[in-house]
Amino acid sequence: MPAPPRRRLLVAGAILTLLLAGTLVATPAAAAGPLISQGKTATASSVENAGTPASAAVDGNAGTRWSSAFADPQWIQIDLGASYAVDQVELVWETAAARSFELQVSAAAGGPWQSIYSTTTGAGGTQTLAVTGTGRYIRLYGTARTTGYGYSLWEFRVFGTTGGGGPTDPPPAGGTPISAFKNVTASSYEGGNAPAAALDGRTTTRWSSLFADPQWISIDFGGTASINQVVLNWEGAYASAYRLETSTNGTTWTTIYSTAAGRGGVERLAVSGTGRFLRMYGTARATGYGYSLWEFQAFGTLDTSATTPPLLSGPTRPPGTTGQFALTAPADAAMVTTTRRPVLSWAAVGGATSYQVWINVSRTDYDFSASGNLIDLYTRVATVTGTSYTPSWDMADRWTYKWYVTTGSTTSTIRRFSVYVPTLETVADGVNIVAGARDLDRNGSIQPYEDWRQPIETRVNDLLGRMTAEEKAYQMFYNAQAFPRSGWHFGPAGAADLHAALLDSSGTRLGIPFVSAGDTIHGYQTTYPTQSALAAARNYALDYKLGDMQRREQLEVGTRGVLGPLAEVGTKVLYPRIQEGNGENAYVAAAQTRALVAGLQGGPELNPASVLATVKHWPGEGAGGEALIVYDGVTIKYHMIPFRAAMEAGAVNIMPGYAGSSLLDPGGPGAGDSAPILAYLRQNLGYQGLITTDWLPWGSWIGAARAGSDVMGGADPGAVGFSMASFIAGVPAARIDDAVRRVLRIKFQLGLFENPYGDPVNGPYRMHQPSYTALANQASREAMTLLKNDGAVLPLRLAAGDTVVVAGPRATDTSACCIWTSYFHQEYGSQTMLDAIRSRGAQAGVNVVSGDAPNPKVAIVAVGEGSYTHGTQWVKEQPYLPPDQLALIRGFRARGIPVVVALVMPRPYVITDWNADANAIVVTYRGGEEMGPALASLLFGDYAPTGKLPWQLPRLLSDVLRPGGSDVLADATEAWDLPYDLGATAAQRTTLRSQIDAGQQPTPTGNPLYQYGAGRTGF
Repeated sequence: MPAPPRRRLLVAGAILTLLLAGTLVATPAAAAGPLISQGKTATASSVENAGTPASAAVDGNAGTRWSSAFADPQWIQIDLGASYAVDQVELVWETAAARSFELQVSAAAGGPWQSIYSTTTGAGGTQTLAVTGTGRYIRLYGTARTTGYGYSLWEFRVFGTTGGGGPTDPPPAGGTPISAFKNVTASSYEGGNAPAAALDGRTTTRWSSLFADPQWISIDFGGTASINQVVLNWEGAYASAYRLETSTNGTTWTTIYSTAAGRGGVERLAVSGTGRFLRMYGTARATGYGYSLWEFQAFGTLDTSATTPPLLSGPTRPPGTTGQFALTAPADAAMVTTTRRPVLSWAAVGGATSYQVWINVSRTDYDFSASGNLIDLYTRVATVTGTSYTPSWDMADRWTYKWYVTTGSTTSTIRRFSVYVPTLETVADGVNIVAGARDLDRNGSIQPYEDWRQPIETRVNDLLGRMTAEEKAYQMFYNAQAFPRSGWHFGPAGAADLHAALLDSSGTRLGIPFVSAGDTIHGYQTTYPTQSALAAARNYALDYKLGDMQRREQLEVGTRGVLGPLAEVGTKVLYPRIQEGNGENAYVAAAQTRALVAGLQGGPELNPASVLATVKHWPGEGAGGEALIVYDGVTIKYHMIPFRAAMEAGAVNIMPGYAGSSLLDPGGPGAGDSAPILAYLRQNLGYQGLITTDWLPWGSWIGAARAGSDVMGGADPGAVGFSMASFIAGVPAARIDDAVRRVLRIKFQLGLFENPYGDPVNGPYRMHQPSYTALANQASREAMTLLKNDGAVLPLRLAAGDTVVVAGPRATDTSACCIWTSYFHQEYGSQTMLDAIRSRGAQAGVNVVSGDAPNPKVAIVAVGEGSYTHGTQWVKEQPYLPPDQLALIRGFRARGIPVVVALVMPRPYVITDWNADANAIVVTYRGGEEMGPALASLLFGDYAPTGKLPWQLPRLLSDVLRPGGSDVLADATEAWDLPYDLGATAAQRTTLRSQIDAGQQPTPTGNPLYQYGAGRTGF
């Protein structure tokens, strides 16, 4: 490309100087950049109620809104995730609008803020404002309202292009990369420098090829991309000659740029091209090494309409009256295997001028708090004048598409069909493709179980008939690491190890794949808050996104199961695993369970893009613990609510716990090997899916299988003293067939026989994306609960140079954020509380000191329990701070230093003895990998707290136990199976029981120190 004239360089240099100095004030651009705010993290000074969170203003849904408290001033702030040059803001006001407000930008969450727009004559409605400013954060700061209500925004949309950067990460001119984290292939890669390293946004990882010409790297955008700029950030080994090419099919390529004078470094190329694929094709190297790219970025726009169904209505139940006219195609229960756009047709209705087509497409915006099967919620996708409709998008693989048509008040029958058009794996595993299917048994022909075009039940029956008794039994066991015929693999495993085990399973006689599942119950690689913390936030749409995030990360490497979520209600204070459950409210538990199951599945049923959820611990260990569940014929209704919700979300795997039930099987064994407890699940709840036991000793496996369990959770066929022959002899063949039929059905539904693998080379580079971290941060922020704030010590209002002390054992604890099942967060630089507060304090010019200092302005004391497994870190009958932690709080308070207690509280504590000694108490629960940054942001007022306690906090230990008592039912003063009864009278407990019996939400009662739902909204 020709060198620009000197004048243009001088002007560019002047612009860069202004950008580095702060806000650039210039004339507005002729056209706005892309939308950069949607789905980003939003916070606010306050919210009117839980239904109007800040996130609703950036969710792209015109039917949801943020609204503030009824006071001035108020603000809403968006973290754009990187520095952007903002050129347009669109405000869609509800009636309660701002008369006077400013738009402000900043490089830091806490300011300083620079105004880029202000008015005192705001008229509400929809305001489209041309602005100019640069920053990572943008804030609307309202100072006067148009009504007596708060400020209320349907949408806060921000447009612009990427700004800011450095020598190794220069600011592109084309906006946000459309190439980030997309699928990628290359002609070769060298060492551990995988192709996806060039698309991960990190200039510390790179792709490098073999030392030969030619070499290429190709991006699959997943849709049609219109490309206007490409940035090549070369490592020292660069291309002296190369071309950029686009393709619609990955086969035929069109050159959109070529050079024989590549200069290396950072090449920013203005190009114009369209296609699903973009390739850099190198023909000559500048060095003796291969081609090596830190980053390969493409900018422009991406059309996803080909894969996105039109959502012309909310998720809707069908009309009460159906069957008034006929649907004609596809046939009812048809399996579509040749197209993702099947023609839908129906009989004409006399006098009709148009028809509305409704399909139960997968959505992200279900009302997860509502009862009913998600699979029975429909979306209007079209209005047509004829009697047929061809979808405008490629329908994803699903086994239960249901649809109907309406015209006026007339409704057709409801039919169902499935769509399965898989892409077969291309791994060199010795399994050949024969007649368009994988020849799993390697006999040169395709059997019915190998033919993906056959109905699932046909495939199940055929495969079951080919299996030996031993092959069947292995499907009920774990440890595929050592026994490739096993049906299950205990994860999480590293990508390479998992792939090696999958290859081993493909080499077995019938090539039956396994499912890898581990106890990563609050995130796979990106760790979000535990379910008890999510119960403090009660943002079920966010819960869905967290489950979906975990699904995406697991699919990258082929781990297709998780041993969660929990559907338990925690009504027993001393139950150690209450930290993993959903708090004390069964209806919150139900909504969270629905959302997490649906997110993990990627829709309302198990499908080829799902992760298999394992809902646990049946039948509800929150009502007693892992030894005995004590509910009766009334209170069992309360504890069944979230399990029913899981089934409504399409869950097909449930794990019984260790505890037995005095109601369902008096004096019997634990749930996993209790026939009556499992029969209740099958008969009373109508559950037909898989039952996977918890980790039982080998002596219990035969009894568990005979009782009705299908999979022996964690069971190792190589256990000393166990033999598969004894298992086969001890369990009736019909019972084994019944169990294995369920196992195989799930594996076919997951599409494992067509593609059992992930991408062990590139997949890891697509994990822990910045957007995933933002979700974890949002979840942690929304969970943070401010129990008290005496003297308005929060937010911290400190001058530059002031000192803050951060003390306590949890301040530098790298694992307190998470529970025993979280493994990977520290690999991604998860910050401790001290680290995060120090970083945030530096932005405000505040000195943050660990431990103590002579005259601090405030002390942040981080206390509570460190991470633990099934048993608490402290004696479980002592749910209160130990003397050394208590002394820290009182020591600072005795010196007249304001004390903010950052309380890691995984279970309800008695805090009465020090409650008055703390100026402020912030409960973090186990807030996931972003617990430290979320806490730091709260302390400095970057957002307002909204979290609410998910349980009551006892006023005294005697509310829980008799004096000197232990964790046995005879010593309990609370009712283990009742919610909200700490310090309750007999009459209050009677009322709670009557409400539960009547199907009503019980009303929090008793006399706790802090009631269920306590927590300040705002400071």
